[in-house]
Amino acid sequence: MPFTYSFQKILELRKRQKEQKTQEYEQSVQQFERMASSLYELLKQKEQIESLYKEQMSGGTYVHQLQQSEKAMFQLQHQIADIQKQTDKARDNMHRKQQEMQEASIEWKKYSKMKDWEKEAFHQEEKRQEEKMMDEISTRKFAFR
Repeated sequence: MPFTYSFQKILELRKRQKEQKTQEYEQSVQQFERMASSLYELLKQKEQIESLYKEQMSGGTYVHQLQQSEKAMFQLQHQIADIQKQTDKARDNMHRKQQEMQEASIEWKKYSKMKDWEKEAFHQEEKRQEEKMMDEISTRKFAFR
């Protein structure tokens, strides 16, 4: 008689959930990486504008050019603040998805271990039944001599 696990459908459901949570986590990591890259690029731009501004201040330049640099810096700081908020949200989302993935993995492992234990118990019972049957056969053979 083949082994059938009583919670096989639940095990399969937990496995699908684990795979879904893993996929969601990977997507959240990609989203976070995109946001972090955008933030990095904006910070690089800010550094470039700051160095250009310092050069203009030390070398002498027109007021109009300084105003443009300040305006660009102001706009960039707002963009950086927005991207920083989005990056923080993406990081929080990534951590939440990681936690969900870990929980789903633990649930799947529980059912998987239970299946292994039930399968082992089934095989031990099968072996015990076989040994009992062999003992009966040998007892009958001995009795009919």
